[in-house]
Formats: sequence, C-alpha cells, structure tokens
Amino acid sequence: MKIPFRRAKIFVLLAAALLFLFGFLFFRLNQPDSLAKGDRYYGGVFSYSLPEKTNSLFPQETNALSDLRIISQLFDPLIKQSDSKGRIENCLAKSIEIKNNGKLVYIKLRRGVLFNDDDCFSNESRELTAEDVAFTFSLACSNQALNQSGSLLMGKILGSESYFKKGLKPVKSIVSGIRIINPFELEICLTRPYNNFKQLLAHPSLGILSKVSWGYYGEKLRLHPVGSGPFYIKSISDTVLKLARNERYWRHDQFGNKLPYLDEVHVLTNTKLTQEYPLFSKEKVDLLFDLPVNDLEKAFGTLTDAKKGKNLLHRVHIQKASKIHYLAWNLNSEPFKNPLVRKAFQLAIDRNFICSEILRGDGQALNCGFIPSCTYYSNPNLEVIHPDLIRARNYLKEAGYNEKNPFPTISFLVNNQKGSNADLWCKEVCKQLNTGLGINIHIEYIGTKERDKRIKTGKAQMWKTGWVGDYPDAESYLRLFFQENEGATNSSEKYFYNARYNRLYLHSILTTNKKEKLFYQRSCEEIIANENAILPIYSEDFFMLINLRVRGFEMNPSGIIDFSQIYLKNIEN
Repeated sequence: MKIPFRRAKIFVLLAAALLFLFGFLFFRLNQPDSLAKGDRYYGGVFSYSLPEKTNSLFPQETNALSDLRIISQLFDPLIKQSDSKGRIENCLAKSIEIKNNGKLVYIKLRRGVLFNDDDCFSNESRELTAEDVAFTFSLACSNQALNQSGSLLMGKILGSESYFKKGLKPVKSIVSGIRIINPFELEICLTRPYNNFKQLLAHPSLGILSKVSWGYYGEKLRLHPVGSGPFYIKSISDTVLKLARNERYWRHDQFGNKLPYLDEVHVLTNTKLTQEYPLFSKEKVDLLFDLPVNDLEKAFGTLTDAKKGKNLLHRVHIQKASKIHYLAWNLNSEPFKNPLVRKAFQLAIDRNFICSEILRGDGQALNCGFIPSCTYYSNPNLEVIHPDLIRARNYLKEAGYNEKNPFPTISFLVNNQKGSNADLWCKEVCKQLNTGLGINIHIEYIGTKERDKRIKTGKAQMWKTGWVGDYPDAESYLRLFFQENEGATNSSEKYFYNARYNRLYLHSILTTNKKEKLFYQRSCEEIIANENAILPIYSEDFFMLINLRVRGFEMNPSGIIDFSQIYLKNIEN
C-alpha cells in the first residue's frame, strides 16, 4: 500500500513543479525583466488587436496600413522616417549620395546586417548585400503577381519599363539601370532627376528582401517572410500573429542598448469591435487604434469606476497625421463614368454634418480638395464645396436620369465592421444620397482582400477607402493618380487617367525650384477636384489609447510604429 502512495506523492510533486514552471515562464514572457541603460527594460509581450486577418506579409503586395505596420517590423528599408515629424534617416544604407545632376544614386550599405535565421540559408550566407537590394528593386519593377507596388519605382529606374514588359525574373537578372559595384555598394541610374526618389526609398513596401529566400520559397514567401528587421514571425493562427525578437538585430538605441527590447509582439486578429475595450481593460491588449470619440466612456470607464480604482492606467496619444477618408468609384463604367453624376454626388454630401454629428468632432471635413492643409502644403486656389441639392439634382437630370430613367441602385463596398466609425459615416453618406437625390445605395460589408480583388477586376462600383501620406509631401497623395501611359499600371485603385495631370505631376517631381514644385502640385490637385476623381469626406489624426506601462512609443506621420523602441515598465496603482 505504501508504493502507490509514494507514486501518487511523486506525481503530485511533479505536477506542482510543472505548474510552477509554466506559471513562471508565462510571467516572464509578460513582464519586463532586465534593466538597461537609460532606465529602459528588456522583456515582456506587447499586444494589440486588428478587426480582420492580415492580408499579406509580403512588402510589395499590400498597401494596407495594418499590414505595413507588421511588415515594417520584419523588413528594414534603406532609409526610414525616424520620428513623429517624419525626419528621414539612413537605415540599411550607411550613406546615399545623389550624383550626375540627380540622375545617379550611389548607395553604400551597412556591413554585418543579417537576415533572420531560416532553412533557406542552410548553405548560404545570411548577410544582407547589394545583391539583395538589386533583387528587391528589380522585383518592384517586375510583372510578378506579388508586386502591387510598381508605381513606386516603375519608370524611374533606367530600363524598368522594358524589364516589366519583357517579363524578366529578378532571381535571374536585374534591371539594367541597377549596377552592383561590390557586395556592399551599388548604383541606380534614373531616367530623370527625380526630386522625390530618396524619400520613396523610405516606403515600407520597399523593405529589403533576401534573394536567397526568394530562390528557396518563391511566391510562398508571402506566407513565410524572411527579413532583417527587429522581429520575425514566430507563429500565425486565425486569431493571433506572434512576432519574436531577432536576437541578431543590428541596431542600438541612443544609450547603446541592443534593440529590440520586447520579447514578443502579439497581434490579435479577427477581433470584434465589442471585444476591444474589454481586452484593453483586462490588459489583454496594450493599445487601441482609431478609438471612436463616441465610445470614449467604454474605454475610459465611468467616474464611479475611477473612484473605486477600477480604471486601467493609460494615456491618450493623439498625433497630427495626414490620414484621409474618401469614396472611390469605377470611372470606366456607368454611372460614374459620367462626370455629371460625380458632380451630383459631391454636392449632395454634407461633410461638416458627418464630422460634427456622426463622428462627434473626430475628423476635419474635406470641403476643399483632398490633400489636408498643413505646414508643408495648402491650396488657396480650390473652390470650397457647399452642399447644394438643387444643383445636384439638376446635374442628375442633365446626365439623363429622371422618373422614366431612374438612377440605378449602387453597390457600396465597405471593408469595416458594423458599428465602427467607418460604418457610421458610410451609412450617413447613403442616407444623404437617398434623402437628397433619391438614390438607393446597398452597403456590402466585405473583407479588404476581396474588396481589392473586385476593384482590380472592374467588378466594384463604389467603395470606401483611405490613404496616409508616405512622407511629408503633397506628392505622396498625388502619386495615387499618376499614370504616364493609360492602362500601364498594375495598381488596383487607379481608374483615373488625365494626360495634363501626368505632365504636371512629372514637372512637380523633376523641378529643383520649390515655388515651381508647389505650383505644379496645386495644379494637379485642382484637376482631381474639377474632375471629381474621388469623393473626399474627411481627414483625421491618429487617436490611440495606450496602457501606461508601454514606453518608447512613437509613430511617424505615415502611421508606422517602430516596435523595436518600445519597452514595458510596470506601474503600481
């Protein structure tokens, strides 16, 4: 009888030890553990949530901000926006020189930068070289299906258009205008002296890829990203994406501490809107993005809660940004092919009401153009749009719509959850169009990936979308509408083609005179406004709620966050 008792005792002790070990590991993962210079801390898990799954983790395939925020942790670009003011600094590039009157870009790379450890490097070096940069930029000029960022470099690098048309493969050859000098130096010959080329290199879609990894995985790389960034993909499921620290990351902070600080970053996906605030209050997530003003009480808690000490210690982060929200439409088919219809829609929308009543002040109405006025740009030449239902109805009649020929029901694609800010203002747009013009709009809630597929195949009529400037310059908005040759782009959201616009846009990125550049940019915006290429609604700042234990948080004007600088410091209530 004594032997079973001893076995049971041993079993209980073993189980207790295992529980203690698991508990200890869980605690260690979720708590900062090591003090660094400058009162920083290593360790812990930082978490936030997304309303849907990521669309892609391949830099050149997506332009969705939620995807690029993750991608920028996996892949470093040559240069990057370093802070909230959008200052440009070298990243993988040790130096970049512009020569030959602006037509030659000489790049010198940092040595000792390693791609994350992966099976693809079993017999190959992991060090990032000029060959990887040449491969990345050639892929960005190719007709590979994963390249949806061709507008960034296409036509700017000598030989890029020929490279695209011939269907050349970047793993076998590079664009003729790119010359590798040695393993850590290369030159890029431009077709013209573009004044914005260096800034374009900061775009997270141009994070540097490994040529070896592409040769090993091919297009499967979109599911298995291999970068040189501060984090790598630890695991992906339907509900959470986990990033883990790159122990061999090359960067250090201003105190000499090796980055990143965090053990892991967890991104909770497919999170319902109603789940976000409970997750935040229970410290399951550390950050809430795009917090609706009308839901502040849910997030902050009531005064009674505060008196009882139930409120989670937090801070509100509001950052001036260049984020715009607008409606886009298929300009290649009726009814939006008709400019009179687009004018009618513009005049039927009361943007001020949407911002003040529906969004409760969470946004600035875009009644004048689509580029937000800021320190580096404004356009006094634009006409302010005031709602005018009489003119709007006359435009519809002039377009041929009346009782005998009623306006068709419009399918409106909305890639947001019901009850979100986007859902609220989109419903108000539909209501105003129905009340003012008698137009029926059918909202179709759809995922971003499916929406983009419908747009690209021409099966979308009207859709909600948005844009954040890639860097502090009006060009980062104007680039959306540039097509040097009609139908030449492989972008999913470019239906607009205007030869005069394209000429003015080119002048704006070629001139070295700042006054001329501003004149051309303003002229470009006036064309978009006069043609009603899109229907601007409002611009907004980034509005976030952050757990007070999160330190080192900084966002650049494009909405990208450097997670490598974030550290956790526990706060006692």
